This record gives sequence, structure tokens and C-alpha cells, in this order.
Amino acid sequence: MSGYSFYSPDALELVENTKIKQIIDQYSDIHKKQTYVLCKPLTKDDSAYDYEKAIVIFISGNRPCFVDLGDSDDDIKEFAEDFLDDISFLSEKYKYREKIGRKKHWEALFDICRLGQINLDQSLLSKPSDIRIIDLLTSLVVGSINDISRINLEARDLLDLVKSKIVLFDTDQTSFVFKPSPGKRYVVQGLAGSGKTELLLHKLKELYSHDLEARIAFTCFNRILATSMKSRIPGFFDFMRVERQIDWDNKLFCFHAWGNTRDPISGMYRYICHCYGIPFGTLQSGSFDVLCKKAIAEINIVKGYEKPIFDYVFIDESQDFSESFIELCELVTAKKLFVAGDVFQNIFRPIDDRVNRSDLVLKKCYRTDPKNLMFSHALGMGLYEEPVLRWLKPSEWDACGYIYEEKNQLANISRDPLRRFEDMPDDFISTIIKVLENDEDVCKSIIDVVRGITIRHSTVKQGDIAVIFLDKESYIYDLIPKLKAEINRLFDWDVNVSFETKISDPDRFFISNINNAKGLEFPFVICFSRRLSKAPTFRNALYTMMARSFLESHLILGSKVDLELVNRISNGLSFMQKHNYMSVRVPTKEEIENQQDLFVLEEAESIESYIRSFCNEKEASPRLVAKLVSRITSIIGDGDFDEDYLANLLELEYERHKKL
Repeated sequence: MSGYSFYSPDALELVENTKIKQIIDQYSDIHKKQTYVLCKPLTKDDSAYDYEKAIVIFISGNRPCFVDLGDSDDDIKEFAEDFLDDISFLSEKYKYREKIGRKKHWEALFDICRLGQINLDQSLLSKPSDIRIIDLLTSLVVGSINDISRINLEARDLLDLVKSKIVLFDTDQTSFVFKPSPGKRYVVQGLAGSGKTELLLHKLKELYSHDLEARIAFTCFNRILATSMKSRIPGFFDFMRVERQIDWDNKLFCFHAWGNTRDPISGMYRYICHCYGIPFGTLQSGSFDVLCKKAIAEINIVKGYEKPIFDYVFIDESQDFSESFIELCELVTAKKLFVAGDVFQNIFRPIDDRVNRSDLVLKKCYRTDPKNLMFSHALGMGLYEEPVLRWLKPSEWDACGYIYEEKNQLANISRDPLRRFEDMPDDFISTIIKVLENDEDVCKSIIDVVRGITIRHSTVKQGDIAVIFLDKESYIYDLIPKLKAEINRLFDWDVNVSFETKISDPDRFFISNINNAKGLEFPFVICFSRRLSKAPTFRNALYTMMARSFLESHLILGSKVDLELVNRISNGLSFMQKHNYMSVRVPTKEEIENQQDLFVLEEAESIESYIRSFCNEKEASPRLVAKLVSRITSIIGDGDFDEDYLANLLELEYERHKKL
């Protein structure tokens, strides 16, 4: 089957081993266009047509075509009329009609042809507004429902064009949402920004809408992401027109992984302990991995364990968890466990084994312009440095969506273009690096970048911009209040300092450290660091934060950075922007072998988890938590640590800072 073509089961049965299937697959592969071949809308379960020998082909940028496979003029016209009526119903249901009008305004964009008449090359649309209307209609029939309030069919400004791009499921995503899959555990792996969380939401919606008795849980490691998801789900259900009311904490649960002693539904592990009557362990009782293994053992000897407490469980950001937590969730799930993780969240970990165990690998990153994503990876892996910090095997390059070629000891590395960014000019610069002069003020430099964005993009809003400090030193907590005040004074913008509020507010200017920007995206991201540390944890954070933008990423570096290194990196960036691919030196065999020493097991995150659990027990303020995370990690560094030493150090630092 073509990698760009999706066939509903009934459509596939009609066209399997026919010439028309070969024509569709060849066209979609050559033009790299997502193509959907259906007999009825996937989002309307009650659709039924008298004529069963017709298909509809939807291709972005082309006229949709009703194809008669049975040679009956009257029947195909009736089939087309019924199908268009269903689209019209969906258009009204999802409030598309206010943007695209009634059926009479767009039905002329559809073609009808017989089997031998199909010519996809002659069905191209030329008018931009017509193309967007067809994309919207396609999104209705394949279930990739867009928030119509965000779509501007007449957008002209680049920022508005990218914001208004209609999102369409690709073939793999469509199959995940609408086709059943075997087995109890379904694992999805993909790059950050590949749409994993959005897919989970769509699958959750399908299950919650159709299985009225099911108990469903959604969980993730990060507290701010869990809070964001609990507020996001009602909004998502609203625009997906889910008629069933959300029954929180009875039929639908959304919480982070651990929880606390006070509230039985404060976390997934806490709720499991509560339901099965087993002891709840805090960090003083052992690591989360140890506690999950202990819970599994205890549940297996508890009478009544054969009655799982959930029917479906969704785990997001699974790379943050040990296998024991996933096994614990599977143990308490009756029907299906969906596990979604980032195949490349830590660029210093081997990824082959995780990819090979996955049911679905998402290789496209829809959040970030491919050139920006390539350069973010290059920064993180040190591809322009000698020795390189990380090099991938051919299977790993492929798993991350790269086209890799070697020639004369140079590697040419590229990515396929994305339709979301097809309106960007060829000379558009999506990544900018700036090095501060000796005495240049950090806040002033950041504000200069913000001012430049407002000049280039007249429709920019305060919630479109994020500033992320990559360093862990405590200086950032003195700098951030100053920046917040200046942004408010100069632009009259409200500011959300995420490590204080613990929320993501799309309507406020965003400022964060590296620990509180996971799962978020912005048109513009400004990252600051005093230097380009070679520490794996720093480079991993550099990659993930630079790839948070879908239009521009700015990297501001301190004046004491290695200028020779920055010059090499800048030259590589210029080459990539001109040629649309990276050309980098293939490392020696010794370099590749030595990089194994850099593989880490997220030590900094383990320290942070320990500190946050300690602070939860103390009910410490968000500002104090942030200071302790910064202080402790700067003392211990990125290496191994002794837990007794960490516990004693944390007690001392807490007492020292709690009154400040």
C-alpha cells in the first residue's frame, strides 16, 4: 500500500488489485500528497447509501472526485448527492458552515467520473480559497476536525497563513483513530510535534463517545502537562461536538503519574493504591520505579485484582517512565492501553529497540518547519563540532524522518517538506543566532528580538511568543522578574511565568525555564543561554526548546561563548537555509564508538522528581521549588549522585531558602 494513501475497509475491498488503485497510489507517492479513498465519511457512523459501487477520492489541492465503478449514471449521481448531504450535515455540526457557506457554495468543486475517465493531473485547483475549502471538507470526512474559529480563508500575512493551515490526519494517523488494532497494548512513537497527544485525544473521544460504560484514564509524568490536558479535554470535546457530558473522576480521569498522600485522585499511582487498598509510597520509600514494581506485586496477591479499575488507559510522554509504571497501568486496564512516547526526546539515547517495539512510528514533525527542526537536532547532537556528540545509525535517521545520503565523507541530511509550511517563502529564515556583546544587557537583547517580531509580523499577539531560559543557574530567577516588568511596560502585555503559575495560558506572553515548556508550541521561541555546554542534558534541552516554534526560533548566547564554535554552526545554518539540507562531516569510527559514553539515563530529571516530591510534602511555593531545583542541580551536576547525600543537601537548602 502507498505510504500516502488511506483506504477505508469498504473502499479497499472495491479497488483492491484494480488499475485505479495503482493510479491513486502512484499519484500520491510521486506528489507526496495525502490521499483518502472512502465510501462514506469516517465521522458519520449512520451513513448508508443504496449504491455500493462508488468511491470518493480526496487529495489536498485537487478537486474531490466521485468515481463510478459500476457504470451507472443515475446511481452515481444519487450517491454523490447523498454524500454531499452528509458533508453538509457535518459542516453544520462542526460549525464550518459559517466559514464555507452552504452546500450550493462548494458542491461545484467536486467532480464525477467513470472508472476509465479518471485523470488526477487535471483535477488541480488554482484558487487558494478553493484549496482551503476542500481541505476543510476533507477534514470533516476523515475526522481531523479543525477549530474553525482559528481558520482564516482569506489569510495573507505569513503568520496568519501558518496559523490558519488546515490540519489533516495522515494515513497512519487516520488508521490509528478509526481502525481497531490487535493486542492489549498499542505503542505510538514519534518525534516531538508529530501529533501524538492530538491522536490520543481523538482516540479518547472516539472511545468515550461510543463506549458509555467504559472508565478511561489519561496520565503523564509532568504535572503542568496533566493540568493543561484536564482543561484542554473539555474544549476539545466541545469543538468535536461530543454530546455526552464529561463524568470526571467516575468515567473519565486525567491526572499525573504519582500523586500525594492527601488526595486519592491526585495521581495515577495514588489512585491505584487507593482502589486496591495497598500502601502508597512517597519518595522516601524508594524510587518511582521501585514503588511501581512493589505495587504490581501487591496487586497480584490482592483478592479481586481480576477486576481492573479502568477499561482504557492513555499514557502520554511515555519516555519519562520506566517499564514498571507502564506494566502497572496495563495490569489495571481491562481492554486497551495506549502508550505514546517521543522516539527522540533524549537525543543521547539509542532508539532502535523502542522503535522496533512500536505499533506506529510517526516520522513527521508537524509543529516545526523542517529546516528549523534539522538545525535544532544539529545543535543538540553537535553535528558541526569535532568530535560530534551524537551520531545516528541509518535506521535511526530513518525513524526520525530523515533522508540520509553519504558522499565523499560528507553526509547530506534532509527532510521532506510539510504542507503546513508550504506558504513560507524559499528565503524565509526560521532560525536566528545572536551572540551578546561584552556588556550587552540580556533583557534588552530579548526585547529587541520581540520588537523585531512585532515589526515583521503585524498580526502577532502576546501569546504567540515564548522566552525559555536554558540554564539552570539561579541567576535566571533574578532576571525573569525584570524581563516580565519590561515586557509589561514596553508592550502592555500580560506575562505568564510558567514555573510560578504551573499553567499554560495561550493569551499571555510566556516565560519559562526548561522544565515547564513540555508539550507546548508557539509561533516564536526565544532561547537564552550563557554558553553552549557539551553536557548531554543541556544539549537535549537545547534541541527540544528550539523545536518548540512553528515559525521562528531565536538563540541568544552569552558573550563568553566559544566564538569559533558559533562561527562553524552559523556557517552550517547558512548552508542549510540556502540548500534545504544539511551537509556535515561523517564522524570517524572512533568518534561513533566513543559517543556511547555520553548515553545518560535522565539523571537531572530524577533529581528534579526527587526535589518536587520533597517540596510537595512541604507545600513549598512554586518559586521556592524552582530555586531548589536550580540550586541542587547546579551543585550535583549531571553525574551520578548518592541519595543520602541528596536528601541531606535538600533539607539544608530548603531550610536556608524557605524564609527568603
